Amino acid sequence: MTSVPLAASLDPDSLALEASDPEVRSVMRNEVVFCLPSTPADAIAKLLADNILSEIVVLVDRRPVGFVNKEDVIDHLIAGDIVVSGSDFAVRPPSTSVQARNMLHQSPLLVDEHQRLSEVVALMANQERRLAVVTHEDETVVGMVTPRELADFALVRRQTPNA
Repeated sequence: MTSVPLAASLDPDSLALEASDPEVRSVMRNEVVFCLPSTPADAIAKLLADNILSEIVVLVDRRPVGFVNKEDVIDHLIAGDIVVSGSDFAVRPPSTSVQARNMLHQSPLLVDEHQRLSEVVALMANQERRLAVVTHEDETVVGMVTPRELADFALVRRQTPNA
């Protein structure tokens, strides 16, 4: 038993979470860049490039089933399986039969929207990942965290006094 009274041990100031380590939902990108298992590889390449991503989550019915990374797309490009030409992916038929399902990695990095940012950063570092998919308690995707969001957070924190 401790000599500290119960009221003192429940001091709200000592229990308050640090502002420097917010919940990941306050830092995440709300717009989730994703593809489907049937998305052609050339369209994935464009999504990755346009959004400055190293990985893209693959969704089925708003649920993550895996991810594709840029290295896999580059490998198929070098092998000649993908032909990328022009910038009209939305109006022309795909020029490749390679789809996300052919490059799918089964384990996207999923984090809960209430997890602390420091935990998410540690997971990303330990797993050498550049994309954390933020989910709601029912496992639907609600956002994503990439090095870009982390840099934006660090910049705002640096510019904010007493942060």
